[in-house]
Amino acid sequence: MIESAKTSAKGRAVFRWFFAAAFVFAVAASGLFTGLMNTAGLFYLVFGSAAAALMGFTGREIAMAFRYAAGHAPETEGLGKSAYFWQAAARNAWILGGLGSALNFMIALSRESAGIADVSNRMIQSLIVMLYGLVLAVVCLIPWMKLAGQAERTRLSEEGRPSSEAGSRPGAAGRAIDRIIGYILFVAVLALTVVFVIKGQPRSGDLSIGKLLLHWPAYLVVLGGAIALAIFVGAGAGARAWTLGFAMTGLVSLLMGLIQGLFGFVHRNVGEIASAVAFIISASSLTLLGLIAVAGPREDREVMEGRRERPGPLSRLFWVLLPLLTFIFLVLTFIMVVTPMKQKGSP
Repeated sequence: MIESAKTSAKGRAVFRWFFAAAFVFAVAASGLFTGLMNTAGLFYLVFGSAAAALMGFTGREIAMAFRYAAGHAPETEGLGKSAYFWQAAARNAWILGGLGSALNFMIALSRESAGIADVSNRMIQSLIVMLYGLVLAVVCLIPWMKLAGQAERTRLSEEGRPSSEAGSRPGAAGRAIDRIIGYILFVAVLALTVVFVIKGQPRSGDLSIGKLLLHWPAYLVVLGGAIALAIFVGAGAGARAWTLGFAMTGLVSLLMGLIQGLFGFVHRNVGEIASAVAFIISASSLTLLGLIAVAGPREDREVMEGRRERPGPLSRLFWVLLPLLTFIFLVLTFIMVVTPMKQKGSP
């Protein structure tokens, strides 16, 4: 009887995944979204998500989460943690989408253009990565909702029984190896994505990628502020201090860049506007990079190792808010770039 139920569950799972794959293939084959195709963006998001998962989870934890999502009969041990993995995967996809758009936007601005239409098309294409991140996040939320419901029912039915999850924790050496692999893969994905994008773009223009990426005021505010805030809060707050640090300094930086850009329009100073654009793009990239590579994995490890039940509400708010604000500010930056303006004193 039990074997029959397991077989039936596996059959339903295979049918659901087959139907979903057929639907995605049909939409892709229809050519409906041909204009939304970004090969480098897809590569970055898929492999970047895999790297981000390894930075915060072990290979064993990832495999267990996939087994449960595929319809294997869940056990009490690890069910809640597998649900959390999919929640974290959705968060990673959303943040990576924002970071990818910022990096692509940076490259589009740094290349030579044949006019405003050319650079506008490249900047719009860079925003497609954000759409990919949103779609992948929604896909990851489906197994999270399924496993979270099962975990809650299991918890209620087994209240009072001793938990057996402590014995399933991987060793420190295994966690370290998986994390190192994750960071190496993440750096490789970022480097290859930049190479793929630049390869199809014109050569560097007046506003080089170095000026946009290595904008020292943004580094001073975001990195310096995040480190200072984490030190000030102390070890008691754990990884939440890093999330709060990067989020707050990122918000301050975005607002500073916007105000600087508005002053540039008032003063009709192209150089001031260019500096504001560099500040916004560099600050948003650093903020999201800090969340995905530092704060997020640290909070994931705290949850998976049982030091916290779940991330704090402020952390979850900032994980959703910062990529959305990055998208909004990139659109505002796009408007700054394409809006014609005569320099002060010109006829």
